[in-house]
Amino acid sequence: MNFDETIAAISTAPGTGAIAIVRMTGPEAWTITGKFFCSKSKKPLLDSLKSHVSMHGFVRDAASDQIVDEVVVIPYKGPNSYTGEDLIEINCHGGQIVTSEILSLCLANGARLARQGEFTQRAYLNGRMDLTQAEAVLDVIQAKTGLQSRFAVSALKGELGGQIEKVRLSLVELLSRIVAGLDFPEEVGDMPLDDLEKIVQDAGKDLQVLLSTARSGRFLREGVRVAIAGKPNAGKSSLLNQLLKFERAIVTDVPGTTRDSLEELLDMNGIPVLLIDTAGIRSTDDQVEKIGIERTRKAIAQSDLVLLVTDVLTGWTDDDKLVLDLVADRPHIILANKVDLVEEFDFSDQYLSNNQCLARIPISAKTGSGIAEFSDAVERWVFNDQQLKDSGGSLNARQGELCERALRSLALVQETAANDMPQDCLATDLKMAIDSLYEMSGEMVSEAIITNVFAKFCIGK
Repeated sequence: MNFDETIAAISTAPGTGAIAIVRMTGPEAWTITGKFFCSKSKKPLLDSLKSHVSMHGFVRDAASDQIVDEVVVIPYKGPNSYTGEDLIEINCHGGQIVTSEILSLCLANGARLARQGEFTQRAYLNGRMDLTQAEAVLDVIQAKTGLQSRFAVSALKGELGGQIEKVRLSLVELLSRIVAGLDFPEEVGDMPLDDLEKIVQDAGKDLQVLLSTARSGRFLREGVRVAIAGKPNAGKSSLLNQLLKFERAIVTDVPGTTRDSLEELLDMNGIPVLLIDTAGIRSTDDQVEKIGIERTRKAIAQSDLVLLVTDVLTGWTDDDKLVLDLVADRPHIILANKVDLVEEFDFSDQYLSNNQCLARIPISAKTGSGIAEFSDAVERWVFNDQQLKDSGGSLNARQGELCERALRSLALVQETAANDMPQDCLATDLKMAIDSLYEMSGEMVSEAIITNVFAKFCIGK
């Protein structure tokens, strides 16, 4: 990356709005701004710009001597800026024409158009944040729920990177003692390593906690696919409507009303959930219904979690057993529906389950009874015994893979120590673990990885 170049981009989403922001960063950001930013009297205000102090004025096109817009400019002097360089934010009126004209003036006066994520990439390369924080920026932007946003902000504040650094420092200190003995055998000799096992075990435990958040983090970033399955007329569509709080699916007393799968997004206790209402499963000769049932089978196979809805009025039937056979190898929750129509209900042995069954909950899709308990069960499953909540952040796929690599290297360290192998072997295995942790935080990472990370960003961030 050429830091001698000044870059510019529109940082707000396209469309009509009250305010839009055009950003520019680089060594010439302030100078370029001075070429078109002026007061009402057309007096240049460049000399009056002060870091972190907003200024009111106008953007003027020198070629036509026309005022483009009334704006507020906020200058930031590097290194105390988002990118670590001189940076300008031009707050103008929202709208495609105005923002495009201001961006064109930036480009015409010496800036170039920023690439995707280049502002944050410069912040990372200038040491303003580590790679976990840079990736958290994208998570904040793409957050679909408040809970998802809060975890992303925790990582953005550096909490995730801090946990990685804590483990890395303990291993680096251990490695330095081993290397000292290897490099200066006459002066130092083999260093005592009585605490090696404890240090490696503690590091492994901390990394296991972090790794356990990768699964929950994936669900928060990508959402949980939840299929609602059951026999016809069990109340699947009514449950969908109850969860969404509006009539999305047609509900009748006629079995087999739902012939195709319906998909809707839902915020369930802060977890983005894709609900899939499926056709009822039963033995049938109806060709259209058979097609719907086949789609139900595919939806179940592609889901992360299945809600098996049964009808307490009919009890556990052969059709329920047929559904259970389809979901038996998937995590599932059995929901006994229509409890509002019976005086009392208790699960009996006929409501079969296995170790993939997370809970058995009586509900009423009509009144909403039991829905909160069911939502809590989904939350507990997603958060994997609260590991994600306790850690305050989550690993993404890239970080999770590196965490697994570090754990494998630590296992080799323990094996090497148990077999009383030479200390240079210990150093090799330990360095592999440390290198993986450096790569997690971006302190030792290839250019290809960096390019891939920031290619997911929008232009202007």
